[in-house]
Amino acid sequence: MQPPFSAHQIRGFLFLAICLTVVGLSVTILLPFLSAILWATTLSVLTFPWFEKSRKRYQTIRESGATGLKGWIAKAGDSVAAVKSVLLTMLVICLPFVLLGSLAFSQVGPALNDMQGTTGFEMTDRIDQVLHPIAEKVGIHDFHVKQWWIENSDEVVKNLREPAGSFAKRAGATLFTMIIALLSIFFFQRDARSLKAPFLDFCGLPPEKGEEILVKVQKTIRAVFSGSVIVAVIQGTIMGITYACLGVPAPALLGFISIVLCIVPLLGAPIIYIPVGLLFLAQGDLVKAAVVLGVGFLIVSQIDNVLKPYFISNQVSLHPLAIFFFVLGGISLFGPIGLMVGPMILTIFLALVDYTRGLLNLPEVHDSA
Repeated sequence: MQPPFSAHQIRGFLFLAICLTVVGLSVTILLPFLSAILWATTLSVLTFPWFEKSRKRYQTIRESGATGLKGWIAKAGDSVAAVKSVLLTMLVICLPFVLLGSLAFSQVGPALNDMQGTTGFEMTDRIDQVLHPIAEKVGIHDFHVKQWWIENSDEVVKNLREPAGSFAKRAGATLFTMIIALLSIFFFQRDARSLKAPFLDFCGLPPEKGEEILVKVQKTIRAVFSGSVIVAVIQGTIMGITYACLGVPAPALLGFISIVLCIVPLLGAPIIYIPVGLLFLAQGDLVKAAVVLGVGFLIVSQIDNVLKPYFISNQVSLHPLAIFFFVLGGISLFGPIGLMVGPMILTIFLALVDYTRGLLNLPEVHDSA
């Protein structure tokens, strides 16, 4: 009786099984570092001009035949340039966020204690004074915010403390992720030229098409970072300074929360500055209420309307609705780095669609369509 499979087929099945096993193990090994790799990729693209500028300077020194310490450093120009780029990344991008986050986190405890103490009771009492007459007019007679706060303040504050404690516990893991990302940036930038060709060969695309997609991804990362992160930092900083000048408790915390809210689509600084302005109105402080709402509506919200289109729409031809869904989906799937990964995937997807249409001799559909 003839065997169902020949020796050649069995060897093929075994080889396929080994390949799938190795690929599966490789993915499993790298999966815990996915966030660090994505952060490293994003930051490498953002800071690559710094690296390239230093690399070219050391290349010029090396070609001039410099000797001594200067010549020795120039020989290791790519590595030195990558180290300088990593240090600049730490100082210019990472350190400000760490300092701002630490300052904001240090105000969480005192702010929660104030809410649980007399500040919370005074605030709810003023809210009652303003809203109770309105509630009476619309037929709601049992409207007492202060009474509800007295009964539930402990539970509310406890629920607010839990995320803060969880954030503190994750700080160590976040620090480890950033260390791995910074180390990866060094190799990504130093070996960028030698890694590019094998990477494009592995993708199976023609070199010119692969290069075109990489350029589009780079533009997308820089545009989204400028239009989302930098604009959000400007908005949150303005609101934080405003809160501090008006004597609002925990201004750094409110400013930091404003930055985070401004980054995420559909949210924004109004979620913070409108309640603060209304609270000033409830207290009868019309000047402070006008300042908060004026700065919020006339400056911060207008920054969002002016600068975001300038940085994003003018640099990449991606439809705003597509960016919206891919940013939200990226954040929900990958966490904060999804802000960059979502538009990156959108850019690659549209580029591959255009490439496929070209193979099928179909008319090209541009990204902005």
